[in-house]
Amino acid sequence: MDLTWYGGSCFRLRSSQVSILTDPLDLPPGAAPPPADIVTLSRRALRDRAAIPAGARLVDGPGESEVKGVPITGIAMGRRDGEAIEGSRAARNTVYSIVLDGVAVCHLGRAERAPSTQEVQDLGSPDVLLVPLGEGRGLSVSQAVTLGSQLEAKLLVPMLLGGPNEQALLERLCRELGGDPASGEPRLSVTSSGLPATTKVALLVPQEFPTKP
Repeated sequence: MDLTWYGGSCFRLRSSQVSILTDPLDLPPGAAPPPADIVTLSRRALRDRAAIPAGARLVDGPGESEVKGVPITGIAMGRRDGEAIEGSRAARNTVYSIVLDGVAVCHLGRAERAPSTQEVQDLGSPDVLLVPLGEGRGLSVSQAVTLGSQLEAKLLVPMLLGGPNEQALLERLCRELGGDPASGEPRLSVTSSGLPATTKVALLVPQEFPTKP
């Protein structure tokens, strides 16, 4: 499975047969979303800001489904711990667990708090954790590290949502997990047999969206 980051909470997960795009939001003028078979949205209220590739199947809420042979589980989270999920759709964040090429990926969407104990149990044991990092617009470094340990994730991939002090937070995360803040790659290739034994940080450099033809 190949993983590419387009900035924010937008990633593309691609196998030899299926391509999944997460949160293709607020594309710049003249840009187009990369081709995808499936699109997931972590915030249903942001649907009007999403660029959905032609022919893609949209998944934009909680529940279990299998799309084009790919198991996808959406788990609802309120914006604040203890917030009622029902009746708060505009504020609800959906976390997605996706299994592709035998690799379990958890995309935390635009989570503004750490998952509760029950939510951690619901997330299972992902191999790859895509985590929003940033004070006010994501998790703190300590929350991200703790969550990676709780879930026993093998790779922790940070996404930056435009909050303050992002570079400092990224450097601290790398110090906590033994990574190099200058080691970002344009693409991450992950196999079930090549996962590390303990949680490691994997940095991606955001790629530009394709231009419209």
